[in-house]
Amino acid sequence: MDVYGCGRIDAEEENMINAFLKSRCVAWTGGAVLGAAAGISAWLYMAGRAASLFNRAIVALLAAFIAVNIALYIARLMAAREYQKRLLLLYEALDPSAFLQALLPLRKKRMDASNRCTTLVHIANGYLYGGQPQQALAVLEDVQPPEKALEMRGLVAGNKATCFLAAGEMDRAQTAMDELRRIAADRNCKKEFVQKARHTLGYLQLCMDIARGRHADVGALQKDFESSRAPLHRLDVQYRIALALRHRGDRTGMEKSREYLLENSGGTCYGELARAL
Repeated sequence: MDVYGCGRIDAEEENMINAFLKSRCVAWTGGAVLGAAAGISAWLYMAGRAASLFNRAIVALLAAFIAVNIALYIARLMAAREYQKRLLLLYEALDPSAFLQALLPLRKKRMDASNRCTTLVHIANGYLYGGQPQQALAVLEDVQPPEKALEMRGLVAGNKATCFLAAGEMDRAQTAMDELRRIAADRNCKKEFVQKARHTLGYLQLCMDIARGRHADVGALQKDFESSRAPLHRLDVQYRIALALRHRGDRTGMEKSREYLLENSGGTCYGELARAL
């Protein structure tokens, strides 16, 4: 899904510093060194101006504080860049295997509840688009968002629905969709989240109709394909179009979608799915 199945899910990178060695070193070692250097320099500078001990201490502490925060800021940028680089292995490079190899070690890292949830959802996407929906569901079962974290709960529900669809479990997919619908109806949800959830539910319903052999609006799917910039979502939409056209008996149209999947699937499961059409 553009939002829940394979869309970007940005963790709060300021809390990801400890997940990566380089950013951790910059934050703690670099912060200590810069803080000490700035504090000592400020102390000596103020001493040269014959300032009182109190004023020296205040200026030295302020300089150290600023230096430490500069180090933390640099560490946050490094963590964000490293995290994004790993995510792009799946969402841009379409390489689930390399993505999982890069992201799985993060499961053992210390991070807050929000980042742990989003990281597990990313890992589940790696398994899903690597052709292992049951393994993806197993990962999602470990995601335990706080009761009040409505958007995170919706994120998990939407991903579960996508995985259940991929596994052919229509009833459980419907249950997950109903859960997302209930969450989106909560007045405490942000407007942007509600809009995305509705789009996701509409797409999931189209996917379910196609899986059950019902009529589906191929034109709506084609518009979705043309408007999306997410490579994984574009692949998924083309696969649904191919299935819908096969059900209609439109062999020519199906072959066109099939060719797109074969040419652009990268290391994802869509190449194998296309060959099975």
